[in-house]
Amino acid sequence: MMVVKPTSSTDDWLLCEHGTGEGLGARDNMPPQPYSFSFDNTDEFGTRLTREETSDANNFKVGSYSYVDATGVTRTVRYTADADGFHATVETNEPGTKTSGAADALYSSSAVEVAPVPTPVVAKPVAVVAPVKSVPVTAVRPVPVAASYPTHAVQAVPIATVAARPVAFAHRVVPVPVGAYPFGKAKSA
Repeated sequence: MMVVKPTSSTDDWLLCEHGTGEGLGARDNMPPQPYSFSFDNTDEFGTRLTREETSDANNFKVGSYSYVDATGVTRTVRYTADADGFHATVETNEPGTKTSGAADALYSSSAVEVAPVPTPVVAKPVAVVAPVKSVPVTAVRPVPVAASYPTHAVQAVPIATVAARPVAFAHRVVPVPVGAYPFGKAKSA
């Protein structure tokens, strides 16, 4: 760390850190600085990411971060970090998760449990039945059927006759100077 002395009485002291790693231990002796930050971002696909954290003068932290995708799958982690360690609770509806206490974190899942796939039914062989004999048809007689169908009137639409006027046209020849275009010239050696 490098300290830059002010050039006038109105300038503040300036602390500059350089990449060699020297002087980094001096920061360990500084008291914790309280801070707070947050962000909330939704991308073009509908995925939303949020994060917020607050730290106090004792370096205790309280925060959360969350993820929500376009299909509604969510995960929210709320945490505290203090002298006793890092403590988190996870709320989610991610498929395949269950409420549990894994890795010192409480998982609270509202995921819909998928029913197990039923075992397939095996078809058993069917007993063969003797075929039915065909019998000749002996009597057929007509039966009157009373049916009525709607009748639609069909009329021709009058068509106006339009006489087309003759159109006059003529060919016109326009001379084009060929030498004016670069593709018309031969290459010179």
